[in-house]
Amino acid sequence: MFRKFLALIAIFALLPISFSSAATSVKPLVNVKLFPEDIDIAGISIANNAIYQFGNTPTGAYISALNKDGSQKWLHPITDQRALMVSAGAIDLAGNFWLAGVMAPPIAMTAPAPSASGSPAALNPDGVVIGLEGAVRPNLTNITLWKISSTGEGSGRYELPLTDPTLPIDISANKSGISLIAWQKAGPIFLNIDLAGNFGKVLKVGKSSTSLDKVIRNSDGSSFVTGSSTELFLATKAIGVRDGLINKIDSTLKITQSVRSGEKGATRNWASGTSSLLLGGYLKSPTSSLATITKFANTLKPTWTMRAKATSSAIVVNGSAGTFFAAYENSGKGTLINLDKSGKVITTYSFAGKPISISYQKDFGLILYTGTNLFTLPSVNP
Repeated sequence: MFRKFLALIAIFALLPISFSSAATSVKPLVNVKLFPEDIDIAGISIANNAIYQFGNTPTGAYISALNKDGSQKWLHPITDQRALMVSAGAIDLAGNFWLAGVMAPPIAMTAPAPSASGSPAALNPDGVVIGLEGAVRPNLTNITLWKISSTGEGSGRYELPLTDPTLPIDISANKSGISLIAWQKAGPIFLNIDLAGNFGKVLKVGKSSTSLDKVIRNSDGSSFVTGSSTELFLATKAIGVRDGLINKIDSTLKITQSVRSGEKGATRNWASGTSSLLLGGYLKSPTSSLATITKFANTLKPTWTMRAKATSSAIVVNGSAGTFFAAYENSGKGTLINLDKSGKVITTYSFAGKPISISYQKDFGLILYTGTNLFTLPSVNP
């Protein structure tokens, strides 16, 4: 009998920690703004007591600051004679917003041939370079950072020429500099940039079977990068079909730690994370589809975890006084939970749609972006 009791305890210990929103009252989030369907938004976050929205247009890119009610404070367009795209953004401690994107390299033009008399074929005192008709549009290969002040003024553009098509996925900024991860066909890359816009060396993080979704920069110049992989890192073998991946990269571009989150027959990913190492992701297996939320210590050991039935990954953000927020979707119905430092649910909220971006600032509150709508909490934030 005693052995059966111990076996039962062991079975329960292996079950994922989950929760039911029915245990607490569910409050609907407040819809702040509805975005037009044809607008291209690459990201939304809170900084400087404003909502920053950035994205792309047919003629270039843009970043704008919104008031708490969704009205516009300012708009800064980003245009150039070369093709460009913005895809990620982060705020530094000085209040500057750094947009990460990619540009096409300059096209080398041949000077017009002189006329038979030896004089120029046409006067061009301003030195305007006219592109060749029918020229092939070059690939977007050059990683580019745009620095925007808190008042919406451009403060600099910094460019790293590369040879392969590239797309920045995420950046993280603090007083020690900026960390950036980007997609390339051959595999993801990582690099550091100082606050003067100087790019460091490029580190390839695995091959095409590895994807990186989130970078978290630490005060000592090291970074955590998260995503998913089937590859071997630091002799850590794959567990499931595809595992969630956490790699720590030191300031010398050396991978010093690698932790996998996997289960046999399952696909996992860590797509979202905070500076306190609360990670959000998903788990998909033949029998379940779950949003996963885990708090890791700085040693990359999990301290608590929870799972919920979902059709999307969980996205997470730090709240105030050691609390956290996490959001996920289940068949069109969105859930936002406020968690205490030990992972206990404080409050549960509802919204419509799939969560794409979440941000929080103590004096401003919380915003949640779903692709069409911008939501906030219904009352004073916890």
